[in-house]
Amino acid sequence: MKRRHLLQHAVALAAGSSSWGAAWGQAAVPAGATRIIVPWPASGAVDVSVRAGVPALERLLGQEVVVDNRPGGQFQLALQALAQAPADGRTLLHLSAGMVAVQAVHGTYDLLADLRPITAVGDSSMVLMVGPRSPHKTLADLVAFGRAHPGRLTYATSGQGSLEHLKIAQIEKVAGFRGLDVPFRGGPDMVKALIGGEVDFTIVATAFAAQFAPRGLVRVLAAMDERRLPEMPDVATVTEAGVNVPPLRIWGGYAVRAGTPEAMVQRLHGALVAAARDLEVAARVAPLGMTVFTSPAPADFSALIASDLAWMKSMAGGLSLKGP
Repeated sequence: MKRRHLLQHAVALAAGSSSWGAAWGQAAVPAGATRIIVPWPASGAVDVSVRAGVPALERLLGQEVVVDNRPGGQFQLALQALAQAPADGRTLLHLSAGMVAVQAVHGTYDLLADLRPITAVGDSSMVLMVGPRSPHKTLADLVAFGRAHPGRLTYATSGQGSLEHLKIAQIEKVAGFRGLDVPFRGGPDMVKALIGGEVDFTIVATAFAAQFAPRGLVRVLAAMDERRLPEMPDVATVTEAGVNVPPLRIWGGYAVRAGTPEAMVQRLHGALVAAARDLEVAARVAPLGMTVFTSPAPADFSALIASDLAWMKSMAGGLSLKGP
């Protein structure tokens, strides 16, 4: 409920609040282009969503915006690129919930200490689903089988200690069963394995379910959300399905280097919020399963990161995972 309240507040903010409008002129525009470092490959969903907002951001900033893809190294390459740039607000880094998971598990960086989070710009719902030939018709069925057959259930994740792995570990702890993690390279491979019967269940972005569920290739057992999804009104939330865990949405947002002048941080916040709420941008990211979700202030984005980091660390400790 808090997140939805913040979203409502952000709508009012972007609609014409004079508070950030005043801050807009407090910092001079740095000479040259603004660079956005994206820790993911070009043409992927994250890259496409970032580039969708570039034209609007260029109009708002009055300067060129360049996307710089730096995938690999568990986000370390992107973080190093940002660390090597001046803390003047000309270089931004795209953050994601997956980066918080890596910090929680491996502790190789500190997002809140090394960066100055600015705002979230969008998030996506997630669902728990099984394959087409699964005998489990409900989440209760799946949990009952897991309790009766310890270690028999298998689930797909995007890697040891990934966001999906940590959330499923939380579900296991609350529901009282233990399954086997089977890591894959990403969502498409995870869903392919589920359809092929290689694993029993997984948690993925709702966009995957929307693509395959209508064709009977997967069966959605629960929405990992605080309320039922408009696109799947017949699917119970995970709490309604009997497993009382907090909701999970995968978010994306932006940060700059720690030490960036506050006036520039506020200016970028205003531009990024306005760009995210641009109707054309929202329409372009909707097919990716993204919903516009912005932070009323940079402090709210930092609080979101801290909140996710807390539950992820609590789960990572029980997994006894080693560093990368």
